[in-house]
Amino acid sequence: MIPIAGDLIANTVGKVVDKLTEHYLPATMSEVEKAEFKLEARRLATEEYKTAIADVQGARSLAMKESEGAPGWTRVLTVTHRPVWSFLILALFAWTVLAPYMGFPNIALNEIHKDIMQTVIVFYFGGRTIEKAASVVKGQVKARS
Repeated sequence: MIPIAGDLIANTVGKVVDKLTEHYLPATMSEVEKAEFKLEARRLATEEYKTAIADVQGARSLAMKESEGAPGWTRVLTVTHRPVWSFLILALFAWTVLAPYMGFPNIALNEIHKDIMQTVIVFYFGGRTIEKAASVVKGQVKARS
């Protein structure tokens, strides 16, 4: 398991399991039985986490294998579509702000346009942040190995 994420999951799962056992297990259960139950619940949650991560990694490797035989222009699109789209949206946004001050015609945007622009910007920067964080975590795992 990834050390940072694994610690976070283990701590969170541990807290949830502790709260649930305090509330739902009968008072007649011995402390040893409760400890065994908590340990098993944590183990099951960790296994579920590992399975989910393996599924994501499997999907990524399948997508990479499928793209190997694809034409060159489709591989270019997989790398450039997000930045190009984001820069176009950013340019449109800048135009709507700066055009009136520079004497150019203003582009009237309605709420749908605004929502689309916000979505594109959030997904671009959010996706890049997640990718960077994952690469940092993977780098730490490789360095420890």
